[in-house]
Amino acid sequence: MTEIKVTKELKGVNLPKTKLGLTKMNVLVRSAEKLFSKKGFYDTSIADICKRARTAVGTFYIYFENKVALYRYLVEQYRLEIHSVLAAATASCETRIQKEREGIRAFIDYAAKKPNVYDIIWGSLSVDKQIFIDYYVSFAESYRRGLTREGDAIKTNDCLTLAYALMGITNFVGLRAIFEEMTPDQIDTMVDECVMKLLRSGAFVDE
Repeated sequence: MTEIKVTKELKGVNLPKTKLGLTKMNVLVRSAEKLFSKKGFYDTSIADICKRARTAVGTFYIYFENKVALYRYLVEQYRLEIHSVLAAATASCETRIQKEREGIRAFIDYAAKKPNVYDIIWGSLSVDKQIFIDYYVSFAESYRRGLTREGDAIKTNDCLTLAYALMGITNFVGLRAIFEEMTPDQIDTMVDECVMKLLRSGAFVDE
């Protein structure tokens, strides 16, 4: 995972003020990420995290109040990383429909390479439901702002609901790509022959 610097204040997280502090903090986060993915949140102890990170337990508490705070920080890192991936993929797109296509494709590629992201983000429901809520509310609001800027390219005034709908499509076609271990060509076919046709014209005939 690319080391994303989180600047947002998070409950139970003491953000480091130096580069060295950030490096030490991220060593703990990466250790926890691997253990959470392998053993789950509840079967991973702070001692386990510190042992894997080869650091003292006391160092953990410099940055995190508890495991939940670290989990909160990790999910926020994912949100920022995914936002960065999508921004890079859509930077040269000239139309909204192109942005949707490239954004969806970039997310599926990202998720297929890092399926543990699903485990950890959705696993937050059992760790602290507010983490899950904050993740999707924040993502949807950012998406809404982007859609709102498109003006006549959007057929609805309810851009927030549209953002949630598009997030749902992207999440679940991403899951299919992972479940079926799709090749890049298969993913392209799925996106172009179904998802993009749906977005361009709708899936149902209104009689």
